[in-house]
Amino acid sequence: MTKIHRIKIEPMTEDSFAPFGDLWDARERPADHRVIKRTGYTYAGTTTVSVIWQPEGGMTFNEIERHFGVTQSFVQISGAPAVVCVAPPSATEDPADVPDPAQIRALRIDPAKGYAFRRGTWHSLNRHILAPPGAVFLILNSDPNPTQMINYETGGLSIYRDLGNSEPERRKHERLSGISFEIVP
Repeated sequence: MTKIHRIKIEPMTEDSFAPFGDLWDARERPADHRVIKRTGYTYAGTTTVSVIWQPEGGMTFNEIERHFGVTQSFVQISGAPAVVCVAPPSATEDPADVPDPAQIRALRIDPAKGYAFRRGTWHSLNRHILAPPGAVFLILNSDPNPTQMINYETGGLSIYRDLGNSEPERRKHERLSGISFEIVP
């Protein structure tokens, strides 16, 4: 039997997102001159920039992932309000060190700001769209993209040398399985 963890949506603010990464915003806005501020985006390899269409979908999930070579970053370009689920980084050298289900939070994305995950920050694979028809996001990534995923329902761990370009090393988590997550207002 699957145990469902309900995660209440909270706003994505500087404070709520601080354990997971950085928000991108023009904090200084003088009326008489332009201000350019670099983001903390970093990568190993080559930067890739893609556009993601995410249709409205369910508010349940059972997988999260983390990336080791990039501060994976998103900017919402258009569409409906959306939520991303996050958990703090854990020991990158230990694939079994995954977040306790109680650590996972659901943050409502501020479409006026971009966001960048720290390397190793756990997050949902999808942005969960709150209204039809969906939303479009710009994503900054890296190639290669070493990644780890955990499926809390099956307990399966997948470790990729390069997400999308390699077969994962598969393991079974010793103490986690039979868990699913539901995002609630």
